[in-house]
Amino acid sequence: MSLSICPWKYGKRWVYSITYDEALADLHRFAVPMHEEYGIPGHVEVVVGQLGEVRNIGQSSFNGYRHMNGDELRDLLARGWGVGNHSWSHEIITPEMVDKEIGHAKQVLEEALGEPIILYCSPGDNTNMADHVLEACRRYGYLGAMSLTDALNLPGDELFWINRTPLHDHYYPPFYSAYDPFRNIRQAQAVQGWLIDYCHCPLETPVHPNKDCSEAQLRQRLETVLSEGGDDVWCAVPEEALSYHLMRKHARIEKAGGEGDSKRYRIGLQDLPDQVPYRSLTLEAGVPPAWCRDPSVVVDRRELVAEVVRPGVLRFTAQVRDGTVVEIGDRPRP
Repeated sequence: MSLSICPWKYGKRWVYSITYDEALADLHRFAVPMHEEYGIPGHVEVVVGQLGEVRNIGQSSFNGYRHMNGDELRDLLARGWGVGNHSWSHEIITPEMVDKEIGHAKQVLEEALGEPIILYCSPGDNTNMADHVLEACRRYGYLGAMSLTDALNLPGDELFWINRTPLHDHYYPPFYSAYDPFRNIRQAQAVQGWLIDYCHCPLETPVHPNKDCSEAQLRQRLETVLSEGGDDVWCAVPEEALSYHLMRKHARIEKAGGEGDSKRYRIGLQDLPDQVPYRSLTLEAGVPPAWCRDPSVVVDRRELVAEVVRPGVLRFTAQVRDGTVVEIGDRPRP
């Protein structure tokens, strides 16, 4: 008998998330309906100092577009989306600015949404992933920080430097490129990676081709994720994938004795941050072949359905608390 935690929820091989920097209201033209059509949740990053206002930030290509307001963001949450802090001003954050850009922005956004904010997303470039910024993120209770580094995230990676893949028409010179709907998918499949796309507001044509894709390219990307991923991809908002990452990291499984032909295990969650919003784990149990005929899995006195994923291996997903007891056995025959 053995009990182990799957690298990702539901036993999926890899994870896909997609983020939209700036949280512009025009996402409702193409992106939001497309997500509803494909059943993939999205995630927006809010410039909190311009919440609900027409964008007016330096020489931004998106000036003149309106940022979503609190009601619109709450509507996205109700659709299963996530929301993160993209700073207060979208400027370079100096040590003197962290309280406003990281702390005050989080507070204002939480008050507007009635929901905790656990993710910071670097505005501009990775200059805003400086040590003093990430220290402030930890101090103000964030659980992760998203960068602009084009790479995957692995099950054991650091959560205060989360990588994202640019979903853009093409890259800045001198590193020219063509749009690739398959970008990083094969690697995510091979290494059990977490792939996070980022763009801004896909419209008929990209507002800024080095920072965005078109609505047609977005559709192509989502269709490719689903066709290539099949049953192996878990499409999740970053908050849920991050929560699973932390649950897996802090969980400890120990044997707790058994009765008759059953086996008991206890799961501890020592030092798990209180802010973790989603607290389920997918577990696999190695059992005698006979137990696969009619398995019995009881978690905290509640019976769950377990599937046989391969000979002698059961899989199930359960809500877990510190001290959860899992009992596995062979159901008595009449």
